[in-house]
Amino acid sequence: MKLLEKMVNVGFLALLGLFLLAGLGRTLFWPKELNDYENRKANQMPKPEVETVLNAGFQAGAEDALSDQALLAQTFKRLYNEGSSRFLFGMVEGFLRENPERYIALRDAVVFGGDYLVYRPYDLAASTEKLDAKAEGLNALMDRCPELDFYVYYVEKDSDLNLETGEKAGLFEYLQAGLSLPPDRLGRFEISSFSRYRDCFYRTDHHWNHRGSYQGYVQLGALLGVEEPLMEPAEELTLPYRLSGSKAAASGIKEVFTEDFQAYRFAFPEMEIHINGQPAEDYGQQEAFFAGTADRASYAAFYGGDPGEIVFDTGREDRKNLLVIGESYDNAVLKLLACHFHKTYSVDLRNYEHDMGHTFAFSRYVQDNAVDMVLFVGSGSFFTMPEFLPEG
Repeated sequence: MKLLEKMVNVGFLALLGLFLLAGLGRTLFWPKELNDYENRKANQMPKPEVETVLNAGFQAGAEDALSDQALLAQTFKRLYNEGSSRFLFGMVEGFLRENPERYIALRDAVVFGGDYLVYRPYDLAASTEKLDAKAEGLNALMDRCPELDFYVYYVEKDSDLNLETGEKAGLFEYLQAGLSLPPDRLGRFEISSFSRYRDCFYRTDHHWNHRGSYQGYVQLGALLGVEEPLMEPAEELTLPYRLSGSKAAASGIKEVFTEDFQAYRFAFPEMEIHINGQPAEDYGQQEAFFAGTADRASYAAFYGGDPGEIVFDTGREDRKNLLVIGESYDNAVLKLLACHFHKTYSVDLRNYEHDMGHTFAFSRYVQDNAVDMVLFVGSGSFFTMPEFLPEG
C-alpha cells in the first residue's frame, strides 16, 4: 500500500513538473501573441539585462509573461474570476437596485447606474504635466511641418465626467488651451450627461458603441472638411453574440456581465488594405459577424485591432492622403474615413516598432507617403500617455 502511495505521489509530481516545464517552454520558445481572455497583447519574456535584473524589472516582466503564457493560465483565471464575481454580485445586487446612480467600487472598474461598468473620473491636477508635454510635442511637430494640415479630435468618455455630480474633469479644455491650433482644426466628442454616455458607449467595454462611433465619424468628416456625402448605415442589427468587454475582463466578471452586441452595416466601396506591410482581405471581421461565423464578440474583433500600421487605398488619386495617429477609439472609424481619401494611413505608436521592425520617424513617414493631412485622435489616455507622442 505504501509503495502504491509513493508511486502515485511520484507520478503526480512528475506530471506537475512536466506541466510546469511545458509552460516555461512555451513562454520561452513558442509564446502566444494575444491574451484572448483579456483582449490584449500577451506579455512576452523580457531579455535579461544587468540593469533590469538589479532593479527587479526583469523579474516582474518574467512573472507577467509566465502569468500569460503558462498552460491553462487564462482558463484558471477565468474560472476564479467568474466564481468570485458571481458571489460578489450576489452580495451587492440589492444595493445596486436601490442606488441606481451611485459609484460602486468593483476591482478596476466601478458600477454606475446599476448596470453600467465605468471608470472613475480623471484627476486634472494629476494630468496637467502629461497634457503639457503632449501639447508641447504636438506644437513643435506642427511648427516643423507647416506644409501639413493638422487636426486633433478628443473623445470624451466616462472618465471625463463625474456621473454622480455632473462635473467635468476638464482635460479637453486644458489641452485646448495649450495647443497652437486654430479652433476649426480641433474637435471633441462630448459627453455631458449619463444619458448621453448610455447612448454612445458599451455597458461592459470602454469603447464607444456603433452609435457613438458613427457620430464621431460624422463629426470627423466635418472637421476634416469632407465635402462629399458621408457613408450612411444600410441597417442596424443586433448580432447573435453577447459582448463582455474590457471593463468586465478587468473587473474579473467577463462572461458574467454581458450585453447585446449591435452594429451598423455599411456598403463600403472597394479598397486595398495592407496591415503591417502585408496585403489583407479586410480590416476587422464585420462580414463574419454579419454571417454569424465569428468566434466571439469584441470591439477589436469586429472593427479591427491595433496593428502598428494599416494602409487603406481607394485608388482615387484625385483625393488627398490622410495619416491618422490614434489609439483603439479610431478602429471603428478608420474604414469609414478611408472612403473619402486616396490613401489613409493609420499608425498606432504603441505597436509600430514591434510590428514594423523599425522605429516610427514622423517627418520621414509623411514625406515617403506624400501625406497631406494628419489627424490625432483618441481619449484622455491618448493625450496623457507618452507612448503616443511622435518623435519623443
